[in-house]
Amino acid sequence: MLLKLVPSGTLCLAFAALACGLNSSVYDPLSHPMFQLSPDEETAFFLESVLSFVAGAGASTAEVLRVATQIVPGSEESVHDAFYAMAQSIHALAESTDPRVDPAGARENYFHASSYYRAAATFLVGDQEDPRLISLWDKQIADFDKAAHLLKPPAEPFNVKAKNSSIGAYRVPGYFFRASSNDSKKLPTVLVTTGYDGDQQGAYHALCTQVLLRGMNCVVYEGPGQPSPRRYQNLTFIPDWWTATSPVVDHIVSRPDVDASKIILLGYSFGGTLAPLAAAYEPRISAVVAIDGLSSLQQDLKVQFGSLTGLFEAGKVDEFNKYLLDLSGNKSEPINKRYVIQQGLYAFNTKSPFDWFTRLGAISITPAIVERMGPRPVYIANGQDDTRLLNQSNIAYDQFVNGRRNGKALTYFHEFPVRLGSGEHCSLGAETQLFTSVVGWLSKVWGGYRFSDNQ
Repeated sequence: MLLKLVPSGTLCLAFAALACGLNSSVYDPLSHPMFQLSPDEETAFFLESVLSFVAGAGASTAEVLRVATQIVPGSEESVHDAFYAMAQSIHALAESTDPRVDPAGARENYFHASSYYRAAATFLVGDQEDPRLISLWDKQIADFDKAAHLLKPPAEPFNVKAKNSSIGAYRVPGYFFRASSNDSKKLPTVLVTTGYDGDQQGAYHALCTQVLLRGMNCVVYEGPGQPSPRRYQNLTFIPDWWTATSPVVDHIVSRPDVDASKIILLGYSFGGTLAPLAAAYEPRISAVVAIDGLSSLQQDLKVQFGSLTGLFEAGKVDEFNKYLLDLSGNKSEPINKRYVIQQGLYAFNTKSPFDWFTRLGAISITPAIVERMGPRPVYIANGQDDTRLLNQSNIAYDQFVNGRRNGKALTYFHEFPVRLGSGEHCSLGAETQLFTSVVGWLSKVWGGYRFSDNQ
Protein backbone atom coordinates (compact mmCIF):
# COMPACT_ATOMS: atom_id res chain seq x y z
CA MET A 1 0.00 0.00 0.00
CA LEU A 2 1.82 3.18 -0.25
CA LEU A 3 0.02 6.08 0.96
CA LYS A 4 -3.25 4.80 0.66
CA LEU A 5 -1.14 2.21 -0.73
CA VAL A 6 -1.97 -1.28 -0.65
CA PRO A 7 -1.05 -4.34 1.01
CA SER A 8 -0.38 -7.19 -0.70
CA GLY A 9 -1.09 -9.84 1.19
CA THR A 10 -1.42 -7.58 1.90
CA LEU A 11 0.57 -7.53 -0.99
CA CYS A 12 1.32 -3.89 -0.51
CA LEU A 13 0.31 -3.10 2.96
CA ALA A 14 3.31 -1.10 3.95
CA PHE A 15 2.45 1.57 1.49
CA ALA A 16 -1.05 2.04 2.67
CA ALA A 17 0.42 2.83 5.93
CA LEU A 18 1.74 6.03 4.79
CA ALA A 19 -1.25 6.68 2.78
CA CYS A 20 -3.52 6.80 5.66
CA GLY A 21 -0.72 7.82 7.82
CA LEU A 22 0.95 11.14 7.62
CA ASN A 23 -1.89 12.64 5.62
CA SER A 24 -4.92 11.06 7.22
CA SER A 25 -8.35 12.60 6.87
CA VAL A 26 -11.85 12.05 8.21
CA TYR A 27 -13.51 9.06 6.57
CA ASP A 28 -16.46 9.90 4.35
CA PRO A 29 -18.06 6.80 2.77
CA LEU A 30 -19.62 8.89 0.02
CA SER A 31 -16.23 10.10 -1.24
CA HIS A 32 -14.17 7.01 -0.46
CA PRO A 33 -13.36 4.47 -3.21
CA MET A 34 -14.28 1.57 -0.92
CA PHE A 35 -16.48 1.12 2.12
CA GLN A 36 -14.29 0.74 5.19
CA LEU A 37 -14.59 -2.35 7.38
CA SER A 38 -13.04 -0.54 10.34
CA PRO A 39 -13.01 3.03 11.69
CA ASP A 40 -9.21 2.81 11.48
CA GLU A 41 -8.23 3.41 7.85
CA GLU A 42 -5.14 1.22 7.91
CA THR A 43 -6.99 -1.69 9.47
CA ALA A 44 -9.81 -1.19 6.98
CA PHE A 45 -7.47 -1.32 4.03
CA PHE A 46 -5.80 -4.41 5.43
CA LEU A 47 -9.15 -6.15 5.88
CA GLU A 48 -10.08 -5.27 2.31
CA SER A 49 -6.85 -6.85 1.11
CA VAL A 50 -7.72 -10.14 2.83
CA LEU A 51 -11.32 -9.91 1.61
CA SER A 52 -10.03 -9.54 -1.95
CA PHE A 53 -8.71 -13.12 -1.74
CA VAL A 54 -12.30 -14.43 -1.83
CA ALA A 55 -12.38 -14.42 -5.64
CA GLY A 56 -9.21 -16.52 -5.69
CA ALA A 57 -10.39 -19.07 -3.10
CA GLY A 58 -8.12 -17.63 -0.42
CA ALA A 59 -10.77 -16.46 2.03
CA SER A 60 -14.49 -16.47 2.79
CA THR A 61 -16.58 -13.30 2.92
CA ALA A 62 -18.37 -14.34 6.11
CA GLU A 63 -15.14 -15.34 7.82
CA VAL A 64 -13.39 -12.05 7.09
CA LEU A 65 -16.41 -9.98 8.06
CA ARG A 66 -16.64 -11.91 11.31
CA VAL A 67 -12.96 -11.25 12.03
CA ALA A 68 -13.57 -7.55 11.38
CA THR A 69 -16.03 -7.45 14.28
CA GLN A 70 -13.32 -8.71 16.64
CA ILE A 71 -10.66 -6.10 15.84
CA VAL A 72 -10.13 -3.09 18.07
CA PRO A 73 -9.20 -0.05 15.95
CA GLY A 74 -5.55 0.82 16.48
CA SER A 75 -4.64 -2.46 18.17
CA GLU A 76 -2.12 -4.71 16.40
CA GLU A 77 -2.64 -7.46 18.95
CA SER A 78 -6.36 -7.57 18.29
CA VAL A 79 -5.62 -8.10 14.58
CA HIS A 80 -3.41 -11.02 15.52
CA ASP A 81 -5.88 -12.48 18.00
CA ALA A 82 -8.90 -12.24 15.71
CA PHE A 83 -7.21 -13.72 12.67
CA TYR A 84 -5.38 -16.38 14.66
CA ALA A 85 -8.59 -17.61 16.27
CA MET A 86 -10.26 -17.85 12.86
CA ALA A 87 -7.20 -19.54 11.34
CA GLN A 88 -7.15 -22.17 14.07
CA SER A 89 -10.84 -22.92 13.65
CA ILE A 90 -10.70 -23.16 9.86
CA HIS A 91 -7.52 -25.23 10.06
CA ALA A 92 -9.33 -27.68 12.34
CA LEU A 93 -12.19 -27.83 9.83
CA ALA A 94 -9.71 -28.59 7.04
CA GLU A 95 -8.05 -31.30 9.11
CA SER A 96 -11.42 -32.93 9.75
CA THR A 97 -12.30 -32.98 6.04
CA ASP A 98 -11.32 -36.16 4.22
CA PRO A 99 -9.85 -35.05 0.86
CA ARG A 100 -10.90 -38.37 -0.65
CA VAL A 101 -14.52 -37.49 0.11
CA ASP A 102 -14.47 -33.70 -0.36
CA PRO A 103 -11.22 -32.54 -1.96
CA ALA A 104 -12.64 -29.08 -2.72
CA GLY A 105 -13.66 -28.56 0.90
CA ALA A 106 -10.28 -29.65 2.23
CA ARG A 107 -8.44 -27.51 -0.30
CA GLU A 108 -10.38 -24.31 0.28
CA ASN A 109 -10.35 -24.59 4.06
CA TYR A 110 -6.59 -25.10 4.06
CA PHE A 111 -6.20 -22.09 1.76
CA HIS A 112 -8.40 -19.94 4.01
CA ALA A 113 -6.56 -20.98 7.16
CA SER A 114 -3.26 -20.17 5.48
CA SER A 115 -4.46 -16.67 4.58
CA TYR A 116 -5.61 -16.02 8.12
CA TYR A 117 -2.34 -17.21 9.66
CA ARG A 118 -0.51 -14.77 7.36
CA ALA A 119 -2.88 -11.99 8.30
CA ALA A 120 -2.32 -12.68 12.00
CA ALA A 121 1.41 -12.09 11.50
CA THR A 122 1.21 -8.85 9.55
CA PHE A 123 1.40 -6.23 12.29
CA LEU A 124 3.82 -8.13 14.52
CA VAL A 125 6.91 -6.81 12.72
CA GLY A 126 7.34 -4.00 15.26
CA ASP A 127 9.15 -6.58 17.40
CA GLN A 128 11.60 -8.24 15.03
CA GLU A 129 12.27 -10.99 17.57
CA ASP A 130 8.62 -11.93 18.09
CA PRO A 131 8.62 -15.75 17.74
CA ARG A 132 5.14 -15.64 16.22
CA LEU A 133 6.63 -14.20 13.03
CA ILE A 134 8.15 -17.62 12.42
CA SER A 135 5.56 -19.90 14.01
CA LEU A 136 2.67 -18.33 12.11
CA TRP A 137 4.63 -18.53 8.87
CA ASP A 138 5.34 -22.19 9.47
CA LYS A 139 1.62 -22.79 9.87
CA GLN A 140 0.57 -20.77 6.85
CA ILE A 141 3.07 -22.50 4.55
CA ALA A 142 2.07 -25.95 5.81
CA ASP A 143 -1.62 -25.28 5.15
CA PHE A 144 -0.99 -23.60 1.81
CA ASP A 145 1.10 -26.55 0.66
CA LYS A 146 -1.62 -29.02 1.65
CA ALA A 147 -4.17 -27.04 -0.33
CA ALA A 148 -1.89 -26.48 -3.32
CA HIS A 149 -1.27 -30.21 -3.54
CA LEU A 150 -5.03 -30.69 -3.99
CA LEU A 151 -5.20 -28.39 -7.01
CA LYS A 152 -5.65 -29.93 -10.45
CA PRO A 153 -2.94 -30.09 -11.58
CA PRO A 154 -1.10 -29.85 -8.23
CA ALA A 155 1.15 -26.87 -7.61
CA GLU A 156 4.88 -27.56 -7.80
CA PRO A 157 6.92 -25.94 -5.00
CA PHE A 158 10.55 -25.14 -5.75
CA ASN A 159 13.57 -23.75 -3.96
CA VAL A 160 16.26 -22.71 -6.43
CA LYS A 161 19.85 -21.69 -5.84
CA ALA A 162 20.83 -18.06 -6.34
CA LYS A 163 23.94 -15.97 -5.80
CA ASN A 164 24.47 -12.30 -5.11
CA SER A 165 27.73 -10.38 -4.89
CA SER A 166 26.81 -8.76 -1.57
CA ILE A 167 25.07 -11.62 0.25
CA GLY A 168 26.60 -14.68 -1.39
CA ALA A 169 24.65 -17.87 -2.03
CA TYR A 170 20.99 -18.02 -1.10
CA ARG A 171 17.79 -19.73 -2.18
CA VAL A 172 14.63 -18.45 -3.87
CA PRO A 173 11.39 -20.22 -2.86
CA GLY A 174 8.40 -20.34 -5.15
CA TYR A 175 5.59 -22.30 -6.77
CA PHE A 176 4.85 -23.27 -10.36
CA PHE A 177 1.13 -23.48 -11.20
CA ARG A 178 0.29 -25.21 -14.47
CA ALA A 179 -2.69 -24.02 -16.47
CA SER A 180 -3.16 -27.33 -18.23
CA SER A 181 -3.05 -31.00 -17.30
CA ASN A 182 -1.25 -31.52 -20.60
CA ASP A 183 2.32 -30.92 -19.50
CA SER A 184 3.61 -30.95 -23.08
CA LYS A 185 1.52 -28.03 -24.26
CA LYS A 186 3.70 -24.92 -24.34
CA LEU A 187 1.91 -21.96 -22.77
CA PRO A 188 2.69 -18.34 -21.93
CA THR A 189 3.93 -18.05 -18.36
CA VAL A 190 3.58 -15.16 -15.93
CA LEU A 191 6.21 -14.71 -13.22
CA VAL A 192 4.88 -12.70 -10.28
CA THR A 193 7.17 -10.70 -8.05
CA THR A 194 5.35 -9.29 -5.06
CA GLY A 195 6.01 -6.16 -3.05
CA TYR A 196 7.33 -4.60 0.11
CA ASP A 197 5.50 -6.95 2.46
CA GLY A 198 3.88 -9.19 -0.12
CA ASP A 199 4.04 -12.97 0.01
CA GLN A 200 3.88 -15.53 -2.76
CA GLN A 201 0.94 -17.40 -1.24
CA GLY A 202 -1.24 -14.30 -1.26
CA ALA A 203 -0.06 -13.57 -4.79
CA TYR A 204 -1.49 -16.91 -5.89
CA HIS A 205 -4.99 -15.92 -4.72
CA ALA A 206 -4.82 -12.32 -5.93
CA LEU A 207 -3.08 -12.85 -9.25
CA CYS A 208 -2.36 -16.44 -10.30
CA THR A 209 -5.97 -17.54 -10.20
CA GLN A 210 -6.72 -14.86 -12.82
CA VAL A 211 -3.69 -15.88 -14.88
CA LEU A 212 -4.64 -19.57 -14.82
CA LEU A 213 -8.21 -18.81 -15.88
CA ARG A 214 -6.80 -17.41 -19.10
CA GLY A 215 -4.74 -20.46 -19.97
CA MET A 216 -1.35 -19.18 -18.85
CA ASN A 217 1.00 -20.80 -16.35
CA CYS A 218 1.76 -18.78 -13.24
CA VAL A 219 4.89 -18.67 -11.10
CA VAL A 220 5.21 -16.91 -7.76
CA TYR A 221 8.48 -16.45 -5.92
CA GLU A 222 10.06 -14.42 -3.13
CA GLY A 223 13.48 -12.82 -3.08
CA PRO A 224 15.59 -11.16 -0.37
CA GLY A 225 13.61 -8.88 1.95
CA GLN A 226 10.31 -10.60 1.27
CA PRO A 227 8.56 -12.72 3.91
CA SER A 228 10.08 -16.21 3.65
CA PRO A 229 13.66 -15.23 2.71
CA ARG A 230 13.60 -12.62 5.48
CA ARG A 231 12.33 -15.09 8.05
CA TYR A 232 14.25 -18.22 7.15
CA GLN A 233 17.46 -16.86 5.58
CA ASN A 234 17.69 -13.45 7.26
CA LEU A 235 17.92 -11.80 3.82
CA THR A 236 17.08 -8.17 3.15
CA PHE A 237 16.11 -6.27 0.00
CA ILE A 238 18.81 -5.87 -2.65
CA PRO A 239 19.11 -3.46 -5.61
CA ASP A 240 20.24 -6.20 -8.03
CA TRP A 241 16.91 -8.00 -7.98
CA TRP A 242 17.75 -9.90 -11.13
CA THR A 243 19.87 -12.26 -9.04
CA ALA A 244 16.59 -13.53 -7.52
CA THR A 245 14.66 -13.61 -10.80
CA SER A 246 17.10 -15.15 -13.27
CA PRO A 247 17.43 -18.44 -11.33
CA VAL A 248 13.63 -18.77 -11.47
CA VAL A 249 13.72 -18.23 -15.24
CA ASP A 250 16.49 -20.86 -15.43
CA HIS A 251 14.22 -23.22 -13.52
CA ILE A 252 11.24 -22.91 -15.86
CA VAL A 253 12.57 -22.01 -19.29
CA SER A 254 13.29 -25.57 -20.43
CA ARG A 255 10.00 -27.02 -19.20
CA PRO A 256 7.92 -28.64 -21.98
CA ASP A 257 4.84 -26.69 -20.81
CA VAL A 258 6.48 -23.25 -21.01
CA ASP A 259 6.58 -21.14 -24.15
CA ALA A 260 10.00 -19.55 -23.65
CA SER A 261 9.13 -16.74 -26.08
CA LYS A 262 6.23 -15.60 -23.91
CA ILE A 263 7.52 -15.18 -20.35
CA ILE A 264 5.98 -12.14 -18.68
CA LEU A 265 7.31 -10.59 -15.47
CA LEU A 266 4.53 -9.00 -13.43
CA GLY A 267 5.50 -6.73 -10.55
CA TYR A 268 2.88 -5.99 -7.90
CA SER A 269 3.12 -2.74 -5.89
CA PHE A 270 6.81 -2.40 -4.88
CA GLY A 271 7.26 -5.23 -7.37
CA GLY A 272 6.53 -2.52 -9.95
CA THR A 273 10.06 -1.34 -9.21
CA LEU A 274 11.62 -4.78 -8.75
CA ALA A 275 10.28 -6.26 -12.01
CA PRO A 276 11.91 -3.70 -14.34
CA LEU A 277 15.14 -4.01 -12.35
CA ALA A 278 15.14 -7.75 -12.96
CA ALA A 279 14.05 -7.56 -16.59
CA ALA A 280 16.82 -5.10 -17.42
CA TYR A 281 19.34 -7.89 -16.77
CA GLU A 282 17.21 -10.85 -17.84
CA PRO A 283 16.71 -10.90 -21.64
CA ARG A 284 14.42 -13.94 -21.54
CA ILE A 285 11.63 -11.76 -20.12
CA SER A 286 9.50 -10.81 -23.12
CA ALA A 287 7.30 -8.18 -21.45
CA VAL A 288 6.93 -6.40 -18.11
CA VAL A 289 3.70 -5.53 -16.30
CA ALA A 290 3.95 -3.04 -13.41
CA ILE A 291 0.91 -3.06 -11.11
CA ASP A 292 1.33 -0.24 -10.17
CA GLY A 293 4.17 1.72 -11.68
CA LEU A 294 6.60 2.77 -8.95
CA SER A 295 9.78 4.55 -9.96
CA SER A 296 11.19 5.13 -6.47
CA LEU A 297 9.56 4.34 -3.15
CA GLN A 298 12.13 6.42 -1.33
CA GLN A 299 11.32 9.52 -3.38
CA ASP A 300 7.64 9.03 -2.73
CA LEU A 301 8.18 8.69 1.00
CA LYS A 302 10.40 11.76 1.06
CA VAL A 303 7.46 13.86 -0.06
CA GLN A 304 5.23 12.21 2.53
CA PHE A 305 7.75 12.78 5.30
CA GLY A 306 7.74 16.50 4.53
CA SER A 307 10.11 18.51 6.72
CA LEU A 308 11.48 15.32 8.22
CA THR A 309 13.19 14.67 4.89
CA GLY A 310 15.45 17.63 5.64
CA LEU A 311 16.98 15.72 8.54
CA PHE A 312 17.74 12.81 6.24
CA GLU A 313 19.19 14.98 3.47
CA ALA A 314 21.35 16.80 6.01
CA GLY A 315 22.72 13.50 7.28
CA LYS A 316 21.38 14.06 10.80
CA VAL A 317 21.31 10.37 11.65
CA ASP A 318 20.53 10.60 15.34
CA GLU A 319 17.69 13.12 14.93
CA PHE A 320 16.14 11.23 12.02
CA ASN A 321 16.36 7.95 13.91
CA LYS A 322 14.94 9.34 17.14
CA TYR A 323 11.94 10.91 15.44
CA LEU A 324 10.96 7.78 13.52
CA LEU A 325 11.72 5.35 16.34
CA ASP A 326 9.66 7.41 18.77
CA LEU A 327 6.84 7.46 16.25
CA SER A 328 6.97 3.73 15.49
CA GLY A 329 6.97 2.85 19.18
CA ASN A 330 4.20 5.21 20.25
CA LYS A 331 1.06 3.11 20.75
CA SER A 332 -1.06 6.25 20.88
CA GLU A 333 -0.27 6.89 17.21
CA PRO A 334 -2.40 5.19 14.52
CA ILE A 335 -1.19 1.84 13.19
CA ASN A 336 -0.57 3.35 9.79
CA LYS A 337 2.10 5.72 11.04
CA ARG A 338 3.87 2.97 12.94
CA TYR A 339 3.64 0.16 10.44
CA VAL A 340 5.32 1.83 7.47
CA ILE A 341 8.41 2.36 9.62
CA GLN A 342 8.27 -1.02 11.35
CA GLN A 343 7.95 -2.95 8.08
CA GLY A 344 10.84 -1.02 6.57
CA LEU A 345 13.09 -1.81 9.51
CA TYR A 346 12.05 -5.45 9.45
CA ALA A 347 12.49 -5.93 5.68
CA PHE A 348 15.96 -4.38 5.82
CA ASN A 349 16.83 -6.07 9.15
CA THR A 350 17.96 -2.91 10.86
CA LYS A 351 17.16 -0.92 13.96
CA SER A 352 18.15 2.35 12.26
CA PRO A 353 15.53 4.20 10.19
CA PHE A 354 18.36 6.15 8.58
CA ASP A 355 19.97 2.91 7.43
CA TRP A 356 16.63 1.60 6.11
CA PHE A 357 15.89 4.81 4.21
CA THR A 358 19.39 5.03 2.75
CA ARG A 359 19.34 1.46 1.45
CA LEU A 360 15.81 1.90 0.11
CA GLY A 361 17.10 4.71 -2.09
CA ALA A 362 19.34 2.30 -3.97
CA ILE A 363 16.30 0.40 -5.25
CA SER A 364 14.76 2.48 -8.01
CA ILE A 365 14.21 2.68 -11.76
CA THR A 366 17.09 4.68 -13.17
CA PRO A 367 17.81 5.88 -16.72
CA ALA A 368 20.36 3.06 -17.05
CA ILE A 369 17.71 0.47 -16.14
CA VAL A 370 15.26 1.91 -18.66
CA GLU A 371 17.89 1.90 -21.39
CA ARG A 372 18.77 -1.72 -20.67
CA MET A 373 15.12 -2.71 -21.06
CA GLY A 374 15.49 -1.93 -24.74
CA PRO A 375 12.54 -2.77 -27.02
CA ARG A 376 10.54 -4.90 -24.60
CA PRO A 377 6.92 -3.82 -24.06
CA VAL A 378 5.97 -2.39 -20.65
CA TYR A 379 2.47 -2.10 -19.17
CA ILE A 380 1.99 0.42 -16.33
CA ALA A 381 -1.18 0.48 -14.23
CA ASN A 382 -2.45 3.26 -12.02
CA GLY A 383 -5.41 3.44 -9.64
CA GLN A 384 -7.39 6.64 -10.05
CA ASP A 385 -7.66 7.13 -6.29
CA ASP A 386 -4.07 6.11 -5.65
CA THR A 387 -3.24 9.78 -5.32
CA ARG A 388 -1.07 9.34 -2.25
CA LEU A 389 1.33 7.33 -4.32
CA LEU A 390 1.70 10.79 -5.73
CA ASN A 391 2.80 10.82 -9.36
CA GLN A 392 4.85 7.63 -9.34
CA SER A 393 3.01 5.76 -12.11
CA ASN A 394 3.20 8.82 -14.34
CA ILE A 395 6.89 9.22 -13.55
CA ALA A 396 7.54 5.58 -14.44
CA TYR A 397 5.58 5.97 -17.67
CA ASP A 398 7.56 9.06 -18.66
CA GLN A 399 10.80 7.23 -17.91
CA PHE A 400 9.96 4.32 -20.20
CA VAL A 401 8.59 6.58 -22.92
CA ASN A 402 11.45 9.09 -22.98
CA GLY A 403 14.35 6.94 -21.85
CA ARG A 404 14.54 4.50 -24.75
CA ARG A 405 14.14 4.39 -28.49
CA ASN A 406 10.52 4.12 -29.66
CA GLY A 407 9.48 4.33 -26.00
CA LYS A 408 5.98 5.65 -26.63
CA ALA A 409 5.00 2.73 -28.85
CA LEU A 410 6.49 0.25 -26.40
CA THR A 411 4.89 1.62 -23.22
CA TYR A 412 1.22 1.38 -22.27
CA PHE A 413 -0.48 3.25 -19.42
CA HIS A 414 -3.89 2.31 -18.00
CA GLU A 415 -5.76 4.08 -15.23
CA PHE A 416 -8.41 2.11 -13.33
CA PRO A 417 -11.43 4.19 -12.26
CA VAL A 418 -13.04 4.66 -8.86
CA ARG A 419 -16.51 4.47 -10.41
CA LEU A 420 -15.92 0.77 -11.18
CA GLY A 421 -14.37 0.05 -7.78
CA SER A 422 -10.90 -0.46 -9.26
CA GLY A 423 -9.35 2.87 -8.30
CA GLU A 424 -7.37 1.68 -5.27
CA HIS A 425 -3.66 0.92 -5.37
CA CYS A 426 -3.11 -2.24 -7.45
CA SER A 427 -6.87 -2.17 -8.21
CA LEU A 428 -7.38 -4.11 -5.02
CA GLY A 429 -10.44 -6.35 -5.21
CA ALA A 430 -11.03 -5.70 -8.90
CA GLU A 431 -8.62 -8.25 -10.30
CA THR A 432 -10.94 -9.29 -13.13
CA GLN A 433 -10.88 -5.73 -14.47
CA LEU A 434 -7.13 -5.63 -14.02
CA PHE A 435 -6.45 -8.78 -16.01
CA THR A 436 -9.03 -7.96 -18.67
CA SER A 437 -6.91 -4.93 -19.45
CA VAL A 438 -3.54 -6.66 -19.15
CA VAL A 439 -4.56 -9.62 -21.32
CA GLY A 440 -6.06 -7.32 -23.97
CA TRP A 441 -2.72 -5.52 -24.12
CA LEU A 442 -0.74 -8.77 -24.30
CA SER A 443 -2.91 -10.02 -27.15
CA LYS A 444 -1.95 -6.97 -29.19
CA VAL A 445 1.73 -7.29 -28.21
CA TRP A 446 1.65 -10.92 -29.40
CA GLY A 447 -0.07 -10.12 -32.69
CA GLY A 448 -3.64 -11.08 -31.83
CA TYR A 449 -3.00 -13.98 -29.47
CA ARG A 450 -6.19 -15.64 -28.23
CA PHE A 451 -6.31 -16.76 -24.62
CA SER A 452 -8.03 -19.89 -23.38
CA ASP A 453 -11.05 -20.00 -21.09
CA ASN A 454 -9.60 -22.34 -18.49
CA GLN A 455 -12.57 -22.67 -16.15
